[in-house]
Amino acid sequence: MEISFVGGVYKENCAWPANYEVLGSLGRAALCVVQLDSSTKVELISSFSNEEMVELKERFVGREVSVTNYEQPTTYLFSYDHPLSEPVVEPKLTNETEVQKLELDGFDGKQVVMFGMIEKDVKIKCKSVIYDPQNSASPKLFSANGSLADELIYVLNRDELGKYYVESNGAEEYDIERMASWLLDKEGASAVIVKCGARGAFVFTAKEGGKWLCSYRAKKVSPIGSGDSFVAAFAHYYFVRRFDAFKSANLASVATSFYVEHSMMVSDKQLAQYQVNLVANSLENESSKKNIYLVGPFFNMGQMWLINQCKIAIEKFGMEVFSPYHELGIGPAEVVAQADIKAIDECDVLYALFDDHDPGTLFEIGYAIKAGKKVVIYTEQNNDEHLKMFEGTGCEIIRDFATSIYTLSWM
Repeated sequence: MEISFVGGVYKENCAWPANYEVLGSLGRAALCVVQLDSSTKVELISSFSNEEMVELKERFVGREVSVTNYEQPTTYLFSYDHPLSEPVVEPKLTNETEVQKLELDGFDGKQVVMFGMIEKDVKIKCKSVIYDPQNSASPKLFSANGSLADELIYVLNRDELGKYYVESNGAEEYDIERMASWLLDKEGASAVIVKCGARGAFVFTAKEGGKWLCSYRAKKVSPIGSGDSFVAAFAHYYFVRRFDAFKSANLASVATSFYVEHSMMVSDKQLAQYQVNLVANSLENESSKKNIYLVGPFFNMGQMWLINQCKIAIEKFGMEVFSPYHELGIGPAEVVAQADIKAIDECDVLYALFDDHDPGTLFEIGYAIKAGKKVVIYTEQNNDEHLKMFEGTGCEIIRDFATSIYTLSWM
């Protein structure tokens, strides 16, 4: 079996926890596929600086891989402060009118995994394609430049689907099932798979209609590249194992759980063993958003920055946030204390930043425990002795930022 991968190879640097890789969506997805089945041959078609060629190929040592590179002077760098932050892209993104067109020939009978690219607008004609637009800000339809496929499957996130719908219809739509059905009809696709984070994925096919699939919890979450691993696993199960879209998407969720926990992929036989102990997330009712009380000190620049990053991350996961810093600021005790206590009484989960041992944070954690609230404590610097009382009263203690935010969404 051979699968062709078309998309971007990028440099990715995360400041905390520190990690640097030359993969991008294309390299990561192709690597995941050969890790799932070492007999699969992969062909990579991309556009990056040849300076990264050696480092990229080192990741595929011992695998059957070929690389076609439409070389450009610089490989784009994505820099993250942390895994849930918005990356800074260097050099600055090219104006859409300056993006180079690239028409690929000789793919008529091939199975292709295709990602949207920063540097190229790729036109292709192929037998079967799994297409991920890879652009939540301004996603491009597969057919927009005249690309054709006998079989077209979309794998995209909810934001991208929403952007497609608004651009074509001039109005927002919040029903994912309706939007997925619309995209399938508009593009003549055979299936549309919508990734919805902790809620799972919605799969809509031309023959069998739609179905929600759950996501699976991981003990630790390193989310950079999680979407790429999902696409890769779906391609493996759909193209190589010949499963239908529903089974392929469900197993892709299992594979993604493994990937974010271990930052690598393994064979599908090993994944079957991993799946035995997985905990599935039940579907959330979108009309009822989880209410998070965000507590932590905000008395210097570093503390304020972390509070802001937490609020942004929690809201991106679709949860409501009450933050004393944002809602009240530094005010008189008789105002702040009563307002904070009321907000704790009304919250679903209290999320605490604990490293600085702030007295107000300690009080709010204790009050929440006594009130019977769920509590998640994010800490990197405390030893077990400092955390004994919190662990003993049922608090979730997480030592990794991204994992702590995912844990909130799973509770």
